[in-house]
Amino acid sequence: MGTPLPKIIWGPLAAAAVATALAGCGPAENAGPAAAEAGGTAPPAGSTTAGAPGSGTGTEPGSPGTGAPSGTPSAVDAPTTGPPGGGKAGGPGGEAPAGEAPGVAGAGAGGPRCTGAMLSASLINRYFIETNRYVTLVLTNTSGTTCTVRGWSDLQLVNAAGLVHTNVLRHGTPQTVTLPSGGRAYERLYWTSETAADEGVPCRPTANALKIVPPDETRQLEAPWLYGAVCQHGDISLTPLTANPTGG
Repeated sequence: MGTPLPKIIWGPLAAAAVATALAGCGPAENAGPAAAEAGGTAPPAGSTTAGAPGSGTGTEPGSPGTGAPSGTPSAVDAPTTGPPGGGKAGGPGGEAPAGEAPGVAGAGAGGPRCTGAMLSASLINRYFIETNRYVTLVLTNTSGTTCTVRGWSDLQLVNAAGLVHTNVLRHGTPQTVTLPSGGRAYERLYWTSETAADEGVPCRPTANALKIVPPDETRQLEAPWLYGAVCQHGDISLTPLTANPTGG
């Protein structure tokens, strides 16, 4: 893993919003590499029970603080689906869309590991509060075989000029998620548009796509990136894959 990047400057509203989005997340694990530095995921922590990340917040550089939400979305940054935990179907706060099976998490979950060839990736449920940015990464089992995923995906932002610096900060406790054919697993990405002291305007080059490498895989999937620049030196915080579309 490279030299740690400067810590994200989380203001009161930013800290509050992240706490809301990740209420119930577990102790932080080590910051993970970007897809350009793709390696394996954190070692299994044993069998898990159904549910999403544990309780607590991250402590590595760039992790959010705590507090109650106090910000509201601006008119420009209005959510496309709804706030974290807000009850919209198909993402945080709602059930999986009709006809699309969620994954199954917990002790006893099994099956072969999902390979990159068995999965597709998409980004849904954009949600902005002040300078905080949230989006949900969905991995869908497009094969006819049940398989499992565990841990965190590797991520790399790209544009027409090449790689855009990306630094993934991993939070939470991994669990095994079993995906039947058509099943989905979810990860929450969150970052800030607030510039660091040594960043200009714009803070970083803007990406147009996100490369995704599923846990323990090398094959890259891709999803369009429509969410602007990632400030604070490209820091993106990431929760582990879960079967729960609410992320909680």
